[in-house]
Amino acid sequence: MIFSMFYQTQRSTLGTLTIDVLLKEALELPSEATKYPVEDGGPDITDHITQSNERLDISGSVSSASDMMSMEFGGGCYSKLIDAVETLREMHDAREPITVVTGLGVYEDMAFTGMTVTRNSGNEKGGAWLDIDATLMKIRFVSLKEADLPPEQASTGAKGRTGQTEKRGGASGSQNKAPENPNGPPSVLSSLTGIGA
Repeated sequence: MIFSMFYQTQRSTLGTLTIDVLLKEALELPSEATKYPVEDGGPDITDHITQSNERLDISGSVSSASDMMSMEFGGGCYSKLIDAVETLREMHDAREPITVVTGLGVYEDMAFTGMTVTRNSGNEKGGAWLDIDATLMKIRFVSLKEADLPPEQASTGAKGRTGQTEKRGGASGSQNKAPENPNGPPSVLSSLTGIGA
């Protein structure tokens, strides 16, 4: 019998920043349903439920150690924490969607809506850890569709200009006036109104 063991070697990432310890991952999938009555038995119930953008809350920590298995004594070098703060600033300034990778999945096209970076010098962590709390929202992209116009609409010699309405014949308020037709039989309108009878 063969036994195989798999160890997760991929760390969580927040954009281009690798998170050493992921403390919290909360995914919110909001929707809004109509508050008005819906006809029973209708197949188009999906028209009455609106999906909102996904929201993701991430809490994690970055260690000042270059390797999680190594231990630093004394003051240590905190260049890794400085680089982490600079990386977060660059992503925030770029204002572009990022990809978040965690143990539960991959979240693409996410944008920062809030971020807090904290470093405490208490006895528990001794200032060697950088705590990151980030809130992100998924950006939904749409693509425009192109369609060919019929030749009669695509011609350059089309009449009319933008902002103008075609004028119709006849004057306003002439609905009761019978059309003049001296040689022919009286029209329906003239026979109803008694004109020309």
